[in-house]
Amino acid sequence: MGTAKPLSPLSERATRRVRRRFNVPGGAASLAGVCDFVEAAASASGFDDRTSHACQLAVCEAVENIIQHGYQGDRGDIDISTRSAPGALTVEIVDRAPAFDPTRYPVDPSASLRDARVGGRGLLMIRRVMDDISYERRGRQNILRLTKNRTFTGV
Repeated sequence: MGTAKPLSPLSERATRRVRRRFNVPGGAASLAGVCDFVEAAASASGFDDRTSHACQLAVCEAVENIIQHGYQGDRGDIDISTRSAPGALTVEIVDRAPAFDPTRYPVDPSASLRDARVGGRGLLMIRRVMDDISYERRGRQNILRLTKNRTFTGV
């Protein structure tokens, strides 16, 4: 019988790069699992609770948009992968819904979340929370990358 090795301090654990994958079988009931998945990845990046929560909101909003607008409520898989490193989190969301590039969707950067037009609040929130957003269409797949590199300062 071996002895249990104590967990290393958070600062030591956060120096490792961690990759995780999660499949969402399209449906709103999957969002709780998405939040838990992103929370674990944000924790591995060393983010505080506030920054972790902001990342969860941004990713869940993107996934909900795919379910609601991309798949139009029909079932469709969404694959999510994360890369965690000290102070950095990248979330990649891949789906096979019709092409939609959220980086080209016009959003008034000076608008408040309260004043943003209906249908644009989620994208505005994602852009305010995440530090980098990129999109590419590869074959029949949408690939959305959301990156957080610093502490969340508020919306």
